[in-house]
Amino acid sequence: MTIVVAVVTGNGLVLASDSATTQQLQDGSGNLRTSSIWNSANKIVNLRKAWPVGAMTFGRASFKGRSVATHCKDLRLCLSGDVADEAIPPLMAEDFTVEAAARAVHTHFRELYDDEPGGMLGFLVGGIGAHEVSPELWQVMISDGEDDVTQLLPPGEIGIFHQGMTDAIARLVDGASQGLGEALTHLGVPEKDAEPAAEAVRGMLTVPMAWQGMPLGETIDLARFLVDTTPSTSCVSRQEMRVLGDQSRSLC
Repeated sequence: MTIVVAVVTGNGLVLASDSATTQQLQDGSGNLRTSSIWNSANKIVNLRKAWPVGAMTFGRASFKGRSVATHCKDLRLCLSGDVADEAIPPLMAEDFTVEAAARAVHTHFRELYDDEPGGMLGFLVGGIGAHEVSPELWQVMISDGEDDVTQLLPPGEIGIFHQGMTDAIARLVDGASQGLGEALTHLGVPEKDAEPAAEAVRGMLTVPMAWQGMPLGETIDLARFLVDTTPSTSCVSRQEMRVLGDQSRSLC
C-alpha cells in the first residue's frame, strides 16, 4: 500500500507519504501473495543534499534486491557530481531546473527497469529551480508501456496531487471517489461519456484546500492529515521545501 501527497502553495512545497511497503512472493501455483508488510520504508528522498529538490516514489518498490530509495541515493551521487555518468549530468547550483531533475530520475530508473522489467514505477518530483522563487511539480511514470515525464504544476501555481491507494483523499480533495466513472456506467451512462461526466462532477464538488498564502506549518499539517486519512496508514515520512529568501533555500 502506498499513499504519496504533494501540497504546493505560494510559500513552498510539502511532500508526504506513508511508510508501508509490501513484499509479495509467488506460491506453488504462480500466484502472487503478500508475505510481509513493513512500516519503515523511505519513499521520500532529496535529489541533492540541502537543495530544494526532492522526489517521492510509488508503485514498484525495488530493483535487483535494493529499494527504490536506495537507488535514488545512487542517482544523487550522479546529480551531485560525485559519480560521473554521461547520461546524467550533475545539477549545477547556478542554473539547475526541476525538469532536469525529473528527467534524470526517468533516465536512471528506465535503465534499471529495462534490466528488470515488470510492474509500474512512478515518482512525484518537486522543488524550486535556481532561477525560480516558487515551487513546481513533475510526475515521472515508467512501465512496460509508454513512459511519461509531465509537469503537473508550473512555478507560481498551487494545488494538491496524490498517487497510490488514495480514494479516501480523492473524496476529500476532488469531491468524489475515483470510482465515480465506473459507477455512472453501471447506472446507464454510456461508457465513453462516464469519465468526462465524473470529471465534471468533481469540478463542481471540489473544495480548495491549498491556498496561495498558506503558511508552511499549516501546509505540513494538511499534507500529514491527507496521508493519515487513508485507513491502516501507521506512519508518515515527510520532507519540506521552502524559500528562505531571494536566493537562500533549504530542504528540511
